[in-house]
Amino acid sequence: MKGGLKYIILTLFIFGILNADTFKVKINDEVKLIPAFREARALYISLPDLLEILRVDYLLDSVNLWMSFNISGYNFKLVSENPFIVVSSQTESRVFQLPLEVISGAGKIFVPVKYFSPIFARYFQGSFEFDERNNLISVSIKEISVKSVKPKFDIYDAKVEQRSNGYLLRFFAGRKIKDYEVWLGRDNWLYMTISGARVDISQIKKLAPSKVVSKVEVVQYSQSVQLSLKLVPKVKHYEVVSGNDSDDILIALYVDETSSRLEDVKRKFLLDVIVIDPGHGGKDPGAIGVYGTQEKDITLSVAKKLKALIEKLGVKVVMTRESDEFVELYRRGQIANENGGKLFISLHCNSMPYKPHNASGFEVYILRPGKTEEAIRIAERENAVIKLEENYEERYKNLTDESYILTAMAHNVYVKKSERFAEILNEEARRALDVKVNGVSQAGFYVLVGASMPSVLIEMAYLSNPYDERYLRSETKQWEIARMIFNAVKKFKEEYEASIAD
Repeated sequence: MKGGLKYIILTLFIFGILNADTFKVKINDEVKLIPAFREARALYISLPDLLEILRVDYLLDSVNLWMSFNISGYNFKLVSENPFIVVSSQTESRVFQLPLEVISGAGKIFVPVKYFSPIFARYFQGSFEFDERNNLISVSIKEISVKSVKPKFDIYDAKVEQRSNGYLLRFFAGRKIKDYEVWLGRDNWLYMTISGARVDISQIKKLAPSKVVSKVEVVQYSQSVQLSLKLVPKVKHYEVVSGNDSDDILIALYVDETSSRLEDVKRKFLLDVIVIDPGHGGKDPGAIGVYGTQEKDITLSVAKKLKALIEKLGVKVVMTRESDEFVELYRRGQIANENGGKLFISLHCNSMPYKPHNASGFEVYILRPGKTEEAIRIAERENAVIKLEENYEERYKNLTDESYILTAMAHNVYVKKSERFAEILNEEARRALDVKVNGVSQAGFYVLVGASMPSVLIEMAYLSNPYDERYLRSETKQWEIARMIFNAVKKFKEEYEASIAD
């Protein structure tokens, strides 16, 4: 269901015959029709048409074939020829996988209504029910009296809505305001003076800081109010637009699209989510030391210390496990991706086939087929945990061939960043650790395959070596390791984001 199907859909729309399978949307007592078609015995509906009926604003990129919209404080994002729906808010992010892909045609995005409806209904304010027998969505929206939510202020709230060619700045008004003036000043400041009005300053100031407004100043005089907004994207021009039957003040901001998209790309690639993966856990103890130390306990202890340090940078930290639990290797990468991870750090302890053994030291690995017998042996030991997973033979059958990893990594855009972070880790380790530092190596670790971001696997020391084991058991030395990794993360973050800015 790739380019061929998309072309067919587009052709059908051009000749106007795709509406044979009409779909009904009933809002309260009014029924409206939207484009629909059947494919693979599933009914697809036009998402933009549905949202327009529901009066939900959306952003549709008809070139790159993706779409996003907001309801109830949650942002939905869908991409054509992809089965995933990403739903995120300021506090959480979830990924839903549909049994069928989202598809596109005629500049629209189509979703399988049977599987999309229950996800949408979870967040929709009001009743939203899909009747498969009658090809009908029934929507019940409770009308909220404007008077019931209006406070004593004339301007009681404000928000910014993204548009294809810029942004819409909306000031919620409790009454029709006629006497106001708007102008764009120097250095990208937008000014508005409103006569005879009172403004809820606390609500207006919530506009900043954001990707559109960096600073807000409000001065309330006895006879008027002055609003000053420092805009982030370069505004080419602005326009006060009609709100139709609304009393709100609407200001359209038309931006330099190149500059705006560049800023969006920069924000997207900020190193703002770091995933820490404490190796092993639960029924998988990992390596066992000479004195009985279990790898799973050391990795979790260091991971918690590292998390506490990184969070001081104002960076979100996601742990693949927070306690002594078993997490499958494939699931660790999924957790990283679902949470929008930008850097994946997997913590482990090394070991030799027999103990005690004099092999010692700290090592960093990146994902590539192992060049040495030792690297291959270590990868095989870490990968052996998959045998504790149900149906592991089927799940990992394509990863058992070293050539697969080589092919995958040849197209992996994160290799260079992984290599650079590994180099920084190695440099910091040589300065800070009281154990031997063995450098950077490469091997085919399954846990790194699924993480779509720069990734490293760290072998902190050897549990099969008595000295290393005592080192790893020490609370002081665990903090030493955590601080060293933190310093490497901080340096990598500064270097990484500086390159994005350039």
